[in-house]
Amino acid sequence: MLKVNDRDFIDKDFKDSYSIIKKSQKILVWGDEDADGITSTIIILRTLNTLGKKAHYFIPSRIKDGIGLVERKVDLFLKKDFDTFITVDCASVNYELIKKIKLSDKNIIVTDHHIPYKKKVEKVPYINPYLLSSKKFKNLSGSGVSFIFSLYLLKKFKIVKDYSQSFFYDPFNISLAAVGTKCDKVKVDKTNEKILKYYNGIFYHIPFLRELEFDETNLCGVFANSKTLSFKNPLVEYILKENYKKSFYLFLKDAKRKIENYKKRIEKYLNEIEKKSFEKEKYILIVKKNIEYKYTGVLASLLSKKYDKPVCIIGKKGKNFGGECRFDSENFNWLDTLKLFENYFIGFGGHKKAAGFEINSERIYEFVNEFNNRLNSSK
Repeated sequence: MLKVNDRDFIDKDFKDSYSIIKKSQKILVWGDEDADGITSTIIILRTLNTLGKKAHYFIPSRIKDGIGLVERKVDLFLKKDFDTFITVDCASVNYELIKKIKLSDKNIIVTDHHIPYKKKVEKVPYINPYLLSSKKFKNLSGSGVSFIFSLYLLKKFKIVKDYSQSFFYDPFNISLAAVGTKCDKVKVDKTNEKILKYYNGIFYHIPFLRELEFDETNLCGVFANSKTLSFKNPLVEYILKENYKKSFYLFLKDAKRKIENYKKRIEKYLNEIEKKSFEKEKYILIVKKNIEYKYTGVLASLLSKKYDKPVCIIGKKGKNFGGECRFDSENFNWLDTLKLFENYFIGFGGHKKAAGFEINSERIYEFVNEFNNRLNSSK
């Protein structure tokens, strides 16, 4: 069990979040379309339901909408009767849109674990490990942040007497936090180790997973294949409504087929990419217009491990292109590196070891040239 106490929640952001939620009549939980973001969304929704709060959710389509707060959808939801927005696993860098929500006489709570490289909006609580006092929380995933926030809320709203009761109050939430933590590949410190112990519990809570022979090697793919359609995300819908019937079974069966196809595509793309030698480059930057964005992160991770170098791969992302960059080293920071080129990007963000960006097609080769001149030049 993860042991926490009141000192871990000493930051004013927790108290302010509690005050906002206590007064809220209708809440929108704004998530992210990956395993960590989907599990984060479900954890917060289940917690708000326990607190007796009316809550809905929106998870932007990464291909159609983008990542984090997106203006077109923010404008849409500002017209509705939500009085509070809660972001999960996103939005720390969306300064302008957070400010827009705040100026629209709405409340917003930002829960995230990505590096907040832009300034904070005043009078907005940020539940982010980079901004919190407790060292126990410093390596949490987005779902880990949602989980510790739920521990705090359950005790603060007096659903439980102490944090040990809070930890075990909703076993499904612990397992969801473990799945998000494992799939997001955050550093396994003592806190995350305690959370990850409950990873296999997901197979108990979703029995069809075992029936369809899913295991630890492909579980992340189930969540990764849960794509938002018509404002609804399949896994969120099924889990919240506990609708483990034929439609859910068919969804999981289809996800299994897609995971197998995904693996085949990865193998094919690796073979194509490795026809070229990368021995001379200090930083590997690859542009492949025939590769969909959803493959770029895994490809970058695999190549980075093989060559022991920073790798960034750019692929097709809707009307634009997206890049995913990886390198598992304490001596390198992808986010700081991308900041050098931020004028080229529509948006960018992430972590030290894993970051990404979106770019217009007209600017790709200009960016590639400057990247290579600055980082791969022998001069």
